[in-house]
Amino acid sequence: MSWFGKAGYVLDRAVGLVAPGAGARRMDDRAKMEARWEKRNYDAARIDRYGSGWVAVNKRPDETDRVYRDRIRARARDLERNNGIAQSVLLAMERHVVGTGLRPQAKILDADGTENEKLNREIEALWEVWAKPKNCDITGHDGFYGLQRMMVRRMVTDGEIYPILTAPEDGFIPLQIQMMEADALATWMPRAKDKRIVSGVEVNEYWRPLAYWFYRDDMETSSFGRTTEAVRVDAGRVLPMFVKTRPQAVRGISQFAHVMGNIRDSGEYMDAELMAARIAACFAAFIKTGSGNTPSIGRNATVQDALGRDKNVTRLEPGIVNTLPDGADVEFANPTHPNTGASDFVALQQRLIGAGTGQSYEVVSRDVSRTNYSSARAASLEDEEGYKVLRQFMVERVLEPLWEAFVCACVLSGKLNIRDYFQRPDVYNRCRWVPPGRQWVDPLKEVSAITKEMEAGITTLQDVCASKGKDWREVLEQISREREYMTSLNLGGLAGSSGIGQEALSLMALDNGKGE
Repeated sequence: MSWFGKAGYVLDRAVGLVAPGAGARRMDDRAKMEARWEKRNYDAARIDRYGSGWVAVNKRPDETDRVYRDRIRARARDLERNNGIAQSVLLAMERHVVGTGLRPQAKILDADGTENEKLNREIEALWEVWAKPKNCDITGHDGFYGLQRMMVRRMVTDGEIYPILTAPEDGFIPLQIQMMEADALATWMPRAKDKRIVSGVEVNEYWRPLAYWFYRDDMETSSFGRTTEAVRVDAGRVLPMFVKTRPQAVRGISQFAHVMGNIRDSGEYMDAELMAARIAACFAAFIKTGSGNTPSIGRNATVQDALGRDKNVTRLEPGIVNTLPDGADVEFANPTHPNTGASDFVALQQRLIGAGTGQSYEVVSRDVSRTNYSSARAASLEDEEGYKVLRQFMVERVLEPLWEAFVCACVLSGKLNIRDYFQRPDVYNRCRWVPPGRQWVDPLKEVSAITKEMEAGITTLQDVCASKGKDWREVLEQISREREYMTSLNLGGLAGSSGIGQEALSLMALDNGKGE
């Protein structure tokens, strides 16, 4: 109840003490007025005793998040370090969104609309060289596909990650990636003259980022100790990776924020259960004496504690037969731990955590004991739809701009000879990013279904190969080479035993293992 309502009730009681009739009429009128308030259009907007404790405010995204962003990020990192469920969520994201890496396929077309095979292969060959750790990572530690996994992990845990494009003078090409964490943003930067800076991000009047301000100490090492000096980095060089859920948002927040309480509670619950089980296991029996005399059961011994004091210890060993004194009785412990309901509680928490992070229980817990083929396939398809969204987000925010910078750097360094690149950049920047191969639940059933789809003309070999993380041209070329080799060994019957599409699908089925 608000202070205004409380004051009204106090006034009603005061009037009732002086003039009971007037006080009663005031109470009746107040009850009628509250009954009218109860006739609301939305139950979610109730302000009675059921909803009075739910206080919420409407603010701009940064005003809502900036007060709690650092604290939530620190707690998410603590869970990442110390909680197995949080680690399972992150590993699942890495494994399914990126896996072995989203790989590019150049799609440059000639004037007649056919693919320029020579130029596409040349660019892809340069990419494979550049994607090595010494060429793409400014620290020289991770290859580009390892950086992809880091991007996903940091986006989920920290809520944001900021890859910066740099131009080294002695690199394979004038392009490298410098990964900057959210802590590196100079959030203290005020609103300077003619500049609007929000939590370290300089924006224009439409909230479009113009530049990012990073601490110099995080951009480069310094021998003068840590300072608060900030460096302005143009937005064209920064590839911010965070999920934007509101139009004016310029920063992200940890995706663990929704399930952080469940993750921590599960970890502490399991610690408590383990401690209770250990304590219960320490008590084997309790000896009750009626006379107060020292009981005689087991083997009595004297040991010294850490302070050198004598301590009586009774040990139970197999095969002991003892006679109890008069009035003595033995009550053996019946521990109730481990709790038989612990697994169900943890499973429920894992379901809630998986739902909050867009994943199924089976993916988060790695427990498939409660599933069959139909339910496993349904969960896998639903999970895959969520991973597709994250992949598309990653392609649009990071990979496509990076590919354009890569092709441009190859042209500028002379690695590629494309004379009209700067007149027609969109023609030469065409690229398709292929995700890692997805394992089938039942290879035989999947191959049978896909074969029928290809026969009906509702899918292509290119799409099927892409779902397996393969290049359809490389698959056909490999089949051709194998046919030629089998023919050279007088195995011509095997070489022509099946169609191209079916043979390609058979090869991919073998990669998954035999279906049961």
